Amino acid sequence: MSGLQKAKSEETRRRVLEAAVAAVEAGGMEAVNIRNIAKEAGYSVGSVYKHFADQDALLIAVNSVTLGRIREIMGEVVEGTQDPLAQLRALAHAYLAFAQENKNLWTTLFGHHLPDGKPVPEWHIQENIALLAFIAGPLKALNPGLAGEALEDRTRTCFSAVHGLVTISLETRFISLTGARLKGEMDYLVERLAG
Repeated sequence: MSGLQKAKSEETRRRVLEAAVAAVEAGGMEAVNIRNIAKEAGYSVGSVYKHFADQDALLIAVNSVTLGRIREIMGEVVEGTQDPLAQLRALAHAYLAFAQENKNLWTTLFGHHLPDGKPVPEWHIQENIALLAFIAGPLKALNPGLAGEALEDRTRTCFSAVHGLVTISLETRFISLTGARLKGEMDYLVERLAG
């Protein structure tokens, strides 16, 4: 493929993905329809399929964009902060804020499931794991004895607990908290989990 063809191909992929991200932001996962995405991006349906095998592949790519945005925010909130507990608190609050401000992207990230027997691409698994590293570092600093599987388990437990609190708050269940009460309990949860 010549340089010009490669550049055109990358531009097509970028525009299709941008249209899919915009569709999710506006209408959630259900808004991703290959025909509509092709129209919004200004390409044929065949052009979309040239870059994304199916709707699942397109949604995984959208979720990759979402993970990238979360990773960027997490990097920003811990930059210059040396205290590991303050880092964990900042990460939890940044995660909550992202979910509140980007509900459709966040819901799609956790709501999209591949059909049985269709494996999640390894690169996408690694993108998810990269986010957990933001939690593992401060946890290790607070608990120097944690290592290997024990650190991995504690990291996943901490993420799951914070994720659960965020999920319930976004679903506005009768047990959910909001505003300052939610933020205060988020700090309480992080402090207890941090050891």
